[in-house]
Amino acid sequence: MRRAALIGIILIVVIVLVGGAAYLLFPTGKPEIPEIKSVTNSWGDITADSSGIKTTIVVNNPNTFPIPIKGVEYQIFMNDVRIGSGQSVGEASLPAKGEHAITIITELENKKIPEWWVTHIRKGEKSDVKISGNIVFDLKLVEYKYPIEQIISTVRTNILGGKRTFEINERGMEPQMRSIENSWGEVTDDYTEIETKMVLYNPHLVPIYIHLIRYEIGMNEIKMGLGLSEETILLKPRSDTEIRFDTELDNHKLNDWWVTHLRNGERTSLEIKSELVYTAAGGEFTIELPVQKETMETNILGG
Repeated sequence: MRRAALIGIILIVVIVLVGGAAYLLFPTGKPEIPEIKSVTNSWGDITADSSGIKTTIVVNNPNTFPIPIKGVEYQIFMNDVRIGSGQSVGEASLPAKGEHAITIITELENKKIPEWWVTHIRKGEKSDVKISGNIVFDLKLVEYKYPIEQIISTVRTNILGGKRTFEINERGMEPQMRSIENSWGEVTDDYTEIETKMVLYNPHLVPIYIHLIRYEIGMNEIKMGLGLSEETILLKPRSDTEIRFDTELDNHKLNDWWVTHLRNGERTSLEIKSELVYTAAGGEFTIELPVQKETMETNILGG
């Protein structure tokens, strides 16, 4: 009984002391929670292994006293793929009735780009880029974690472009491309399939046999895929013939492409080159088809 009474007295003393300390520290009442005014991001150092992001968070302190910042934890996601994380170094303090800018350097792991790419293509070339983390404030009596949750951009691309058509020379001597259209096929961790539908016109009065189609995909001059189709295709005289073939883009090379994309101001030039080997009137010939060119631009960090 005496022990219980003693514990009760001790608790009362603790409550009185804590209450008194709170009054001395915060005489105007409960401290107000600081407010995040803005979050801005910009690219930093870009290397073969990582992509640096400089993040500046401006926080306003509405209180009449300074508030120490214990630290900041920060992560960046693209389509829920965590591609980078960072944290502040050292302690800082929010001035009374003022704003303070917190700077964080985050390193994106370039090796995560192929994983993100798969989600981007599967979602119809759409990616939500978001940040998630906490700013930890020291409010003297308690520690408060201010959550940071923000979608900083939505990236939409049209990497392969649309259907292309070409003028036909009826008096020409070689097979001619009338139209070409590319679309995405199967997407795996290792490769991304491009399905091509090409319409060729044979201006000859005799049939032409295509024995070989070579193709090469480049993104910012990095060879992303090479292929060979050896199916024999008949082009009837004075007629259009539809040809379909698939090309595999090597996902393991996306890390290298990503570096060029950022260093080029988030801009990529895509080129698909192809050539035909065909026979006509007993002879074998090789021709280069028109190069398909597309440009992709992004604004991953928003702003």
